[in-house]
Amino acid sequence: TADTRFSLDTGRLVTHIREAKTLGYRFKPVIIGPLTYLALGKSKDGSDPLALLDRLIPVYRSLLDALAAEGAEWVQIDEPILVLDLPQDWKSAFERAYQKLQASGLKLLLATYFGALEDNLHLACHLPTEGLHIDLVRAPQQLAAVLDELPPYKVLSAGVVDGRNIWRNDLEKTL
Repeated sequence: TADTRFSLDTGRLVTHIREAKTLGYRFKPVIIGPLTYLALGKSKDGSDPLALLDRLIPVYRSLLDALAAEGAEWVQIDEPILVLDLPQDWKSAFERAYQKLQASGLKLLLATYFGALEDNLHLACHLPTEGLHIDLVRAPQQLAAVLDELPPYKVLSAGVVDGRNIWRNDLEKTL
C-alpha cells in the first residue's frame, strides 16, 4: 500500500557472518535488489511500487553499512528483473537507486539471471557498480554484447553452471 514503511533487523544476518568469520571463511553477502524486491511485491490498493523506492533505499543503505561494518568487501545484489522488458520509469529508477547505493563504499556486484539483458544491456553495464554477473547458461549469446559494452574497469562474473541442475554439470566441459 502507499503507506508501507520498511525497517531492518540485521541481528540474525550479523550472527551468521560472525560465525563464518570465526570459522575462517571469507564471505560475500547476496541480497535481492531493491527494484526486484518492489517488483515482486503485491499491492493491496493498486499503488505504484516505484512510489516506495525512496523509502526503501535508506533501508538498503543501512543494510550495506551493517555489512561493511562486519568486514564485507563485496556484496552481490540480485536484480533478475533486468532481463525483463522494463518501462522507462523502472529504468530511471535503477539509475536513481544505484547512484544512492554506490556511496556505501562496498564493491557491488549487480547480478542478473534467467535470461539475457537485451534492451537493458546498456543500463546494466553502466550502473555505478564494480561488477556485473550475467547468465551464460540460459543466454550464452549475450556474452559478446556484454564484453563490448562493459567498461574495462568492471568485473565480469559469468554464470556457467545451471542452478537447476548443478549435479548434472560437466565441470571439465564448463571450464
